[in-house]
Formats: sequence, structure tokens, C-alpha cells
Amino acid sequence: MTAAFNPFAQKKASGSKYGAKKSNCLHGHEHASRREAKRCNELHLLQRAGKIERLEQQPVFRFEVAGQPVMLENGQQARLTADFTYVENGRQVVEDSKGFVVRDFPLRWALARALWPEIDWRVV
Repeated sequence: MTAAFNPFAQKKASGSKYGAKKSNCLHGHEHASRREAKRCNELHLLQRAGKIERLEQQPVFRFEVAGQPVMLENGQQARLTADFTYVENGRQVVEDSKGFVVRDFPLRWALARALWPEIDWRVV
């Protein structure tokens, strides 16, 4: 016996709200998307070639203004977690892989750029 069609039934959530699929890079790291995993592979190649150094994943930047942490209503400190950071030609670079810009990302990215102008902020 098959179930009757119900036009009011809700679909089950499957995966990410924006269609990203968790993926592993060649180095065994789990990433939020295939795009991010691919970029991780590329950055590891650049590091092996000596083009970049000190590659890190998921760096966290905690927002502070006038020496005071910016606190959210839920009690957590406001922060930006980027995908990668590394040093290129002596300058720190922070990257985020975006296929789709969501919600508060533009605001967080703008705040980070204002608070840390010495960093080269890139969206790839």
C-alpha cells in the first residue's frame, strides 16, 4: 500500500539550506562545501611550492571595539570564522570561499576589514 499524496506535508530537510555538501579535501580535512575543499587542495599545493606559508584553516577573529568585546544578545562574543589564513609575500591573507553570500556575512566581513586593515581580506 502506498501513502496518499498530501499537498500540505512538509519536505524533510536534506543537507545544507544553501545546497552545500560537506566534502573532504585530499588532506583529510572536512569542509563545508566542495568549493572550500577544492580551495584547500590548491592552497596546500601553493604552500608546498613555497608561494605561501603558515596555512591555517578556520581562523577565528573575535570583534572588539575600544578594547571591549562586542557581545551578542545570546551572550556570545561576535566573531568571524573564515575558511583559511596564510602568509603570502610577508603579508597575512584571510580567505573565505563563497558560492553564495548569506545573511550577515557582508557586515562581518566589513567589520573585520575595518578592525584589521593590515590583513589582506579575500573572497574567492
